[in-house]
This record gives sequence, structure tokens and C-alpha cells, in this order.
Amino acid sequence: MIAVMLLTVTAGLPVDKLAGIPGQAAVSIWTWGVFLVLLERIDQKFRLPLMLCLIISTLGELVLSLVWGLYAYWLNNIPLFIPPGHVLLFALGLTAAPHLPKWALIVVCSFAVSYGASAWLTSTDTFSAVLALFFLGCMAFGNNRRLYATMFIISLFMELYGTWIGNWVWVAQVPGLPLVSANPPLCVGALYCVLDLLVESANRHAGRRRHASDRVLKAGCAV
Repeated sequence: MIAVMLLTVTAGLPVDKLAGIPGQAAVSIWTWGVFLVLLERIDQKFRLPLMLCLIISTLGELVLSLVWGLYAYWLNNIPLFIPPGHVLLFALGLTAAPHLPKWALIVVCSFAVSYGASAWLTSTDTFSAVLALFFLGCMAFGNNRRLYATMFIISLFMELYGTWIGNWVWVAQVPGLPLVSANPPLCVGALYCVLDLLVESANRHAGRRRHASDRVLKAGCAV
């Protein structure tokens, strides 16, 4: 399953860009199929987080791309394979995070701090300086630092790969803010970490509601 997800992520983008609209349709059908198989095979406790990731990432794409205009896909749409693609990346992160050594967390944080400071001082990618602060906030106050660091790494490679092929492009001037962005901003992993935090928070909230409903049901049965 991991091999299939990696193949989907790495081979899907070139097919989308080089094969045009038919290629994008084919990649979308394939990615949704892989997503459904993943839901069927994965441990039941992960199904809700994956569905939450799908919903939140879709809303995030609508806001960040179509509303805010931070980046644009090559057909000026949101390809249908993008939302389930975010879920596949999230699943890969969940798989790899427990194996990430502690020193890697220090390396990732050091990169975010050093690049963010350098980008701000040189005014080359000031958006990344802001994103670096968000990432450090996730690392400081979040509950799954290994996952955040893992997603920071995975998303950086994914963004470099996608922008290199030309599937999407980040705008140079951040709309509505006095910030400039590289293509991609190298601290873009912070956005994925925020996604992880939102998924975790929504999953905990759903868990509390489910437990509360179970208690009410048990009390009703006892009565």
C-alpha cells in the first residue's frame, strides 16, 4: 500500500501536466480509487482522521488557491486528485513519523529558523519567515512533533517537485499582505502542519462527542 501511494504521488503529477485534461482525469480517478482502498485497509481508528483530512484539506485548497490566490494550478482549477492526494501524504506521514529520529526534529527546526531569518533579512521569501513561526508554534504547542517534522519534510519535497514540473505556481506577491514568496516558499510545510493540527483537534472533538453519546446511551439502557 505504501508503494502504491508513493507511486501515485510521484507519477501522478507528470501525467497530469504532460497528458493534459485527459491525464488529469485519469490521475483523479486513480487517486480516488487508491484513497478508497486505503480507507478499507487501514486500521479503523485512522478512518475518521483521514476523512477529516479530506474535508479540511479541500476547504484549505478552496481558500488558499481560489479565494486568497496564493498559488494557482496550471488549469486554474483545483484538480480532483488534490484532496485525496493530501490524504495519501497524510497517511505516508503517519507511517513514517514514528521512525523519524529525534535529531531530525532538531535539523528541521534549525532549517526553519535559519531559512526563515535569512529570507526575512534578504527580503527574498518573507512569506516563509511567517510560515516558519507557524511551524515553530506547531512544534512548541502541538502533540505530535514527529508528525509535524515528517510532514514538513515530505511537503517540501512535494512542493519542489510539483512546481518544478509546473503543476502549480506560487505567486510572487502574497495577496493582501506586504510579503513576497518564493516558488515554492521553502517553509510551506507549516501549512501542512496546521492541517495536521486541525485534523487532530477535530478528531479529539469528535471522540469526545462520541464518548458522550455512548454514556447517554448506556444511561438510557440502564434506566
